[in-house]
Amino acid sequence: MKIGELLQKFRLEQGKTRKEFASDVISPSYYCKIEKGSHRVSAEDLIELLKRNNIRLSDFF
Repeated sequence: MKIGELLQKFRLEQGKTRKEFASDVISPSYYCKIEKGSHRVSAEDLIELLKRNNIRLSDFF
């Protein structure tokens, strides 16, 4: 499973919108492109997204 797919899975499990999940780390439009696999997310942004959404790095990978 790709990172964008995993982010979407965790977002949907939490019942959040893309805007809520992106939580001021990245723009919702850019986040949408990450979920679709057309853009990449930096390691720093990924870690911050996980942190703000209470997802442990070990649970994500």
